[in-house]
Amino acid sequence: MGYQAKSTARGFTLVEMMVSLALGLLIVGAAVKLFSQGVDATWVVSQRAEMQQDLRATENLLVKDLSLAGAGLTGIPGETVALPSALGSPIYGCDQSGTAAGCPPNGGVQYPCIPTGACTPSLYPIMPGFQAGIKPPGSTTKSDLITVVYSDNNLALNCYSVTFNGTGNILTFTAPANPPPTSCILPPGLAYPQALNNTANGLQAGDVILVNNQVGTNSAYAVGEVTLVAGPIGPPAPGVQYVITFADGDALKLNQSGQPNDLTALKAGVGTVANRIFVVTYYLRNVPDPTGVTTGTTILYRQVNGLTAVPVADNMANLQFTYDTYDDAGNLLNAAGDAGESVGTSPNLIRKVNLIHLTMHSQLAGTRSVLMATSGFQSVDMQTSISARNASYKNRYGFTPPSP
Repeated sequence: MGYQAKSTARGFTLVEMMVSLALGLLIVGAAVKLFSQGVDATWVVSQRAEMQQDLRATENLLVKDLSLAGAGLTGIPGETVALPSALGSPIYGCDQSGTAAGCPPNGGVQYPCIPTGACTPSLYPIMPGFQAGIKPPGSTTKSDLITVVYSDNNLALNCYSVTFNGTGNILTFTAPANPPPTSCILPPGLAYPQALNNTANGLQAGDVILVNNQVGTNSAYAVGEVTLVAGPIGPPAPGVQYVITFADGDALKLNQSGQPNDLTALKAGVGTVANRIFVVTYYLRNVPDPTGVTTGTTILYRQVNGLTAVPVADNMANLQFTYDTYDDAGNLLNAAGDAGESVGTSPNLIRKVNLIHLTMHSQLAGTRSVLMATSGFQSVDMQTSISARNASYKNRYGFTPPSP
């Protein structure tokens, strides 16, 4: 019988196996931890980048409106227009619905009334709304509103000749000759004024119109809210007429026929010119959570004239302004929340608008990584300042060119 060779090999002990498993778990755990932190860091960075992008877009729109305040109102003394108030104080910030939901949370805002003799509500290029807004969830301070006014340079309303009816609250706009006169200033790319009822940027109920003419030896200005637009459909032609009604009982209470400072006071004037203006209001509104789980979502709205407010950004946490202005004695009022209105300072003395808080707050709850704060929420706050148009400028140096 032959010899059978045998071979042996030592295995590993239980202790060695346990040590190997422990080392493997440590390595895999470290890899998982690094991967998890990388995912969390990506989530944090992407969420913050998205918030910053949204907030910067919001800030750009707000800053653009603020920088336009008073544009197109240069010929008006102090860029200020007195408003009628005999039948009720005019308001801004509301749409045509006539409901509380169509206004800022605390209701329509009355125009400033700076007491210099008789207290007359007036339209100014910039109108502060110090602590006139809501108190956002989690905040101890009420938010602000802000309203700016500037002229629309897209609809060539000033190219149409204007006539009043007998009562003065219905205006007929007649299209000019073709080509239009040199006094007709058209937007770039247009050879003839648009139809006043066109669907792109035509007049509609809720628009605010500034009208001026010569009454006797004085220049007169008045503001009215459009309640009805009538006219032919299609491109305009010379002589085409559009009838615009400014009926009483409008949503903004700007139409008060026969009362002082009303549009009807200009019916006997000559050389009537009309322009659409934009009265733009920014405010916060909290939309409740229908499930009742959270405090809801705070949204920044932009509301124009008497039209429906449009949401600009959600998840807002604050909106606050201060103003650099002067009092009537020439003393600087620096960073005043109400622009000195409480001491009788006119809003047309505002020189700088300081956006001190434009804050967005994340609604994604839960701690995602050690890179986050304890609650897991993120916030972004932006500040900036905008130099305002000098609305109180007066040329003290009269100059008459010499005759040739």
